Amino acid sequence: MVIKIKRLQLVVVLVGAIFITSCAGKKDVVKSQASSVSIHVPEGYVSMKVVDYSGLDGCGFLLQQNDSLFFEPLHLDSNMRMNDLKVFVQYKLAKNQMGICMRGKKIELMDIKVQGK
Repeated sequence: MVIKIKRLQLVVVLVGAIFITSCAGKKDVVKSQASSVSIHVPEGYVSMKVVDYSGLDGCGFLLQQNDSLFFEPLHLDSNMRMNDLKVFVQYKLAKNQMGICMRGKKIELMDIKVQGK
C-alpha cells in the first residue's frame, strides 16, 4: 500500500513537471515569433511609441522605448498625440529642464516620423 502511494506521488510530480515545462515552452515560441518581426529604423532614429499618461498628475503624452524607457518631449505636435502611435524619433536630452510628471527624462525632439509612412 505504501509503495502504491509513493508511486502515485511520483507520477503526479512527473506529470506536473511536464505540464509546467510544456507551458513555458509555448510562451517562448510566442515571444520569438513576436520578436521576429523586423522594422527598418532609419539611421539616426530610435523606434518608440506615443503613450497617453494624461491621467497622471502633471503628465501628458510620453514616448516609450522598448516597453521600459519613457521620455517626456518638450513639444509634441497635436497630430502626434495618439495613444500607441508608433514613431521614429531623433532627439537629444533637454538641458536645465524640470517636469512634474516624473515618468521619464525630458527630451527635445529633433525630428519625429510616423512608422509605415
